[in-house]
Amino acid sequence: MTFLARLKGPMGQKVGNGKTRRDHKTADEKRHMQAVAHLPCLVCGCWPVEVHHEGKPRSNMRLLPLCPRHHRREFGPGAYHYSPRAFYAAHGSSEELLARVDRMIAQNDDQILGDWF
Repeated sequence: MTFLARLKGPMGQKVGNGKTRRDHKTADEKRHMQAVAHLPCLVCGCWPVEVHHEGKPRSNMRLLPLCPRHHRREFGPGAYHYSPRAFYAAHGSSEELLARVDRMIAQNDDQILGDWF
């Protein structure tokens, strides 16, 4: 099988580099991503935020809302991509941060999702 044929495999089938291919997001994933995108930054409470995919393998259900200052490497030591280890030490583990996001969504569920659907 050629490399190109492997890349065009059906959804969920392994592609060239061992990862699985998914062509679209589920309705639950879209709703969750929208809800996270409308939360304030987990660190400072600012808007707008960038949605950070947390953990490996990547999942659209494991997301953190981070402002550019706390997400991007170029903003220095306080940013996740500058030093994930330092970020976790300062703000909590990955699981703690994800649990916090879930609580924030649950508290604002009517206000956030009610506007879209």
